[in-house]
Amino acid sequence: MRIKEIQLATILVLGVSWHGCQKATPTNFTTGGDEIPAVTGQVYQWNFEGAVVGSLPDDFINVLGQWKVNAEATAPSPPNVLRQSGHYNSPDFPRVVVKNLTFTDLTMSVRCRPESGSTDQACGLMFRLKDSNNYFITRANALEGNVRIYRVVNGDRQEFASANAQVTSGQWHTLEAAARGTSLTVKWDGVQVISAADATFSKGKIGLWTKSDSVTAFDDLEASAQ
Repeated sequence: MRIKEIQLATILVLGVSWHGCQKATPTNFTTGGDEIPAVTGQVYQWNFEGAVVGSLPDDFINVLGQWKVNAEATAPSPPNVLRQSGHYNSPDFPRVVVKNLTFTDLTMSVRCRPESGSTDQACGLMFRLKDSNNYFITRANALEGNVRIYRVVNGDRQEFASANAQVTSGQWHTLEAAARGTSLTVKWDGVQVISAADATFSKGKIGLWTKSDSVTAFDDLEASAQ
């Protein structure tokens, strides 16, 4: 091969590598504020009905994403939802953290509706969050048809359990996570789909999560300390 041909081939390879490698969008690092222990047996609820449309409620911290309360347009008196509508790169994880409240053993759930996304259509729950780079996450994905659970350690997402599930784009579903000591379980639409064990995180904050270009609506977030 001639020198010019070698140079051209090198340029083409570098071009493919450059375009195929997407940089992560910078995030707002947070520990979630103060450590206020959740009261055992009390149910904490966020249905976004009293929130200002077009803004993020004051008790949430935006780590990454375009998170805003929107009014549903399909009912005479439409309820509000919290929607992540930003489109991000493949390695990005839009997410918000609930301020201050800290849970050890807990049960939490949310209604979510994956709406669009060509790379991902995901809805997720973060729990036992030490900070915005260290937490447990369970998520459902409409494009993959599965529910998974991960530990995120210093920003590195590590899957340790998965189950196939019917995750329908454009429809409301319910995702639920429970943590008792090292025992972790996940329910999808009321059916337990994952049972796993992991001791990486013992307590922390909670939050909502999506991935890359997922546009997802959330409603009726609930959490209770056990």
